[in-house]
Amino acid sequence: MFTFKVDYYSQKNYSKYIESRREEDIEIVTIPLLELHQNELAELLAESEVDIDLTSAVKISKVNDSINYFLEKIIYLIANKNVKFIIEETYLKDLLNSYPFFIEGEKLDIEIYEDEVIEEIIPEEAKALIVDDGRNFDGLKKFLNHHLIGHVAFKERFIDELRVYNYFNKVIKDQPIFSIFLLGPSGTGKTEIGRALHNYLDQSSSVAKINLANYKNESSLSGLIGSPPGYIGSKEESDLVRKINNSNAGLLIIDEFEKADGAIHNFFLQLLEEGRFDDALGNIHNLNGYVVVFTSNFKRTEFLETIPPELRSRFNLIIECSYLNTEQRKEYLKKIFEEYSVKADISLNKEELDELISTIDFKEEHNLRKLRQMARKAFFNLYSERFK
Repeated sequence: MFTFKVDYYSQKNYSKYIESRREEDIEIVTIPLLELHQNELAELLAESEVDIDLTSAVKISKVNDSINYFLEKIIYLIANKNVKFIIEETYLKDLLNSYPFFIEGEKLDIEIYEDEVIEEIIPEEAKALIVDDGRNFDGLKKFLNHHLIGHVAFKERFIDELRVYNYFNKVIKDQPIFSIFLLGPSGTGKTEIGRALHNYLDQSSSVAKINLANYKNESSLSGLIGSPPGYIGSKEESDLVRKINNSNAGLLIIDEFEKADGAIHNFFLQLLEEGRFDDALGNIHNLNGYVVVFTSNFKRTEFLETIPPELRSRFNLIIECSYLNTEQRKEYLKKIFEEYSVKADISLNKEELDELISTIDFKEEHNLRKLRQMARKAFFNLYSERFK
């Protein structure tokens, strides 16, 4: 039986270790990252020396043992390859107890000074977080009631769950991320909920939103968290990191989660559990205090059948969204036209607003996305002369 030595490190000097390995042109990858690119494993491991960090694999294996098969697959692939295994010392014992083909190696002692200790990527400007001490949940409730039409069940449960999360995040230091999973047909306004929360936190920057419909195959998944060493784009900032950095709000929207596969499930399982993730460049991104909104066209039965139970248990709030009723759709159109008039610097009186709404067949059209498209056209047709 193969046996492999595993060297271990303390978290405080991990960044320094990464820096030293990069100077030697040696990349560090994780098991989830390798899993995302398993079709290219042979080519990847045939490259020059690579460090494989087992820390995240051990953490994931505690709640989802599907990672174990992939780890064993790696073991057989790397025979006679120039690969070094490493792990955070906290998880070394768990690794040795669970996998007989690993043996304890040496501690990676790196000379490090206090001013060099960097455990994670710190943003230049603090994000606006929903758990900030100054946040007023009554104010948030009023904001959502004003800016979010319908979704009564969500608004009622969200504030209650958020109060619990706020306590455990701030006082107990136990729960890093507040996660919401929104089910329901397309056009029910699931993404609108995420956008409303973003606008409450910050209206000056773009929304950090990832649509998993764009990450349905192995080659495109690298755009989400970064390419493995040796591949095109491996030195570039990943799509996820770029969108988080470009937003000032501590909120992330993950659309069309029904397109996610097992590797993506494992990635978000780790993110929700730890509140941070490491990208392909070895940088650690801390999302403590973030709200992550997942949306999906799943029906509840499909959700239960497709999403693994260990991941489902990480969601703070699971809501099945339904179409707005007729009066709510009318109110939705009113809100849209008022927004357009402000941006176009056009003053609308009640008669003009009613006239605009009357041009939309909102009693028959339930899909909010289509209603917005119809509202754009109606607004332009009525006021196009003013735009010239």
